[in-house]
Amino acid sequence: MGEFLLRWVEAERGRFFLLLPVAMGAAILIYFALPIEPPLWTGFLCLAVSAAALAASWRHLYWRFAAALLLSASLGYARAEWRTAAEPPMLIMPTGPVTLSGTISRIEHLPDGLRITLIQPRIDAGPILLRAIRLKLRSDEPLAPQAGQGVQTYALLFGPERPAWPGGWDMARDYYFSGLNASGFALTPLTRTRVAPSNPIATGLQNLRNHIAGTILATLPPGTGGIAVTLLTGDEQAIPPQLRQNFIDAGLAHILAVAGLHVGIVMGLVFFTSRWLLTRNTRLALHLPVKSIAAALALLGGVGYAALTGAHLPILRSLAMASLATLGVFAGRRVFSLRGLALAALLLLLATPETILSTSFQMSFSAVAALISGYAAVQSMSQRLHRPRTRLGSATRHVLGLAYTSLLAGGASMPFAAYQFQQIQPYWIPANLLAVPLTAFWILPWGLVALALMPLHLAALALIPMGWGISAIVWVTGLIASWPDALLHIKPMPSAAILLIAAGLAWLCIWRSPARLAGIPAMALGLALALAARPPDALVSPDARLIALRNGNSILLVAQPKASRFTLEQWQTIWGATPLTPVQCPVQSCQVGPVLFTTTPTCVQARLIIAPIEMPPCAAPVIDRLATYRLGAIAAWFTPNGVIFRTDRAMQGIRPWVLPYPQL
Repeated sequence: MGEFLLRWVEAERGRFFLLLPVAMGAAILIYFALPIEPPLWTGFLCLAVSAAALAASWRHLYWRFAAALLLSASLGYARAEWRTAAEPPMLIMPTGPVTLSGTISRIEHLPDGLRITLIQPRIDAGPILLRAIRLKLRSDEPLAPQAGQGVQTYALLFGPERPAWPGGWDMARDYYFSGLNASGFALTPLTRTRVAPSNPIATGLQNLRNHIAGTILATLPPGTGGIAVTLLTGDEQAIPPQLRQNFIDAGLAHILAVAGLHVGIVMGLVFFTSRWLLTRNTRLALHLPVKSIAAALALLGGVGYAALTGAHLPILRSLAMASLATLGVFAGRRVFSLRGLALAALLLLLATPETILSTSFQMSFSAVAALISGYAAVQSMSQRLHRPRTRLGSATRHVLGLAYTSLLAGGASMPFAAYQFQQIQPYWIPANLLAVPLTAFWILPWGLVALALMPLHLAALALIPMGWGISAIVWVTGLIASWPDALLHIKPMPSAAILLIAAGLAWLCIWRSPARLAGIPAMALGLALALAARPPDALVSPDARLIALRNGNSILLVAQPKASRFTLEQWQTIWGATPLTPVQCPVQSCQVGPVLFTTTPTCVQARLIIAPIEMPPCAAPVIDRLATYRLGAIAAWFTPNGVIFRTDRAMQGIRPWVLPYPQL
């Protein structure tokens, strides 16, 4: 056993560093899974213990590596604690109309108007709030908002909604780490209280984005124009909902999410263009480090594109990778490697540990890791494929390369998309074969030319050809979205299932030796757990206005007036492809399988009583309006031994981003 271990360690030399971000990420996930907020000193204690263990084991190779993993995990856990503690608290918003004032920090174009984000907001002349408020403006808003402008309006505000089901998407946590406190809509037109400053960089960039978006929407029709706005400013809100859904159904949602793909395309365009220009002069080509200069210019182009599109976390992550790649060019090292990916992951997790919970982090890092490892695994075969010199052979090689790339990236990221959105797009490979090359070689190049021509008021010369390419992708997405089973809805995946799949994928990508194949059984076990997951037999929304009941192979929905549309949208996928069938009780009480639904405060014999009103104590288990008020959404499963309940309050725990529940 010892000899086998030594041979394995020797075969995997240089790979053990890749476990450091895995350990850090695992510790961050443990922190976010805790039911209560731990004391801040626990992070310091973990760091002190792990640092002492590393010092004590420095002369022993294996123990030193174990201590390094412990230190990396402690850093992740402590950083997550400190990041949470540094955020200002969430406040409960008042009900009813309020007077709202603040400074515009962001302007987003919607299909039917504008949405602004106000920083340093003030409600009803109260104190200045530390968190921002997002506000949808009236469709007939006469004021042209500008970043940095002080405004005031009469508005309705809403805090983040509670999860639609126990363990569902936590909107409050997203609000907490993004600096938001509430969203709402304006009831009256904006009144300007302060003009926008002339030059500050942040407001200047936001106003530049707003100008670019306005120019595009004035040149192109709403559909193609909204996509062009997204690609050149990072603002996704201008895309019509049906068009966005077609992209999702076709497996092309990543085209609309400005991230690594787009930064890579822009940097690649700048790199090859600048390198081609520099090599036109023989003297420059012989006396200058052309490749290094082109790499530096490409990085500058990526930084400029990131700043223009809002410098969101996916962009920053891609820039971190690009910076490491540029350093690799300068040092004459490999540009793309798992070590560079691991360094980028470590830096990002230390900067924003909560990003590990985001879809973009999970999908992009899994895709890049699969691409690097997947191409390394077929390197010898790839070299043989490069031998054909005929045009047909070259075209075949490119098509196979694109298909293999789509298979690796889409296959690795699909489990995380299924976990986050409860859906799978089976036709992602043909969709990407058409859309990605069109985006890289036509749409974005014309978009960059349009940006260069905007100061000359000639942007239409490039925007119109850009619109042609976008129209082609829109046609492709519409076609693929119409295919049978283009979007498969699946049941919510248990956390244990996605953790096993992620662990198996990481193991498969990290190692070189045949031991890497041990990741496949782990992924298979995770898939089995996902398939075996059993949705609830009864589900009640946080306000008890929506009630879903399983009745044989049907899911019956009882909806009360003013039920939450957000909750209903989230419920569509809980039972996979089984649709929700709206029903109404013909009388005040009706039996649905083992469940009694009633609108009168009367106890009867049943396995479970569900009521949208407050009920008296009954012999049977009861889920009523008071229970959901105190516990949030409630799910129930029927077993031979009784009814098992799961509540939102138990799943969320007592954390800083969870608004307090009423006391029991």
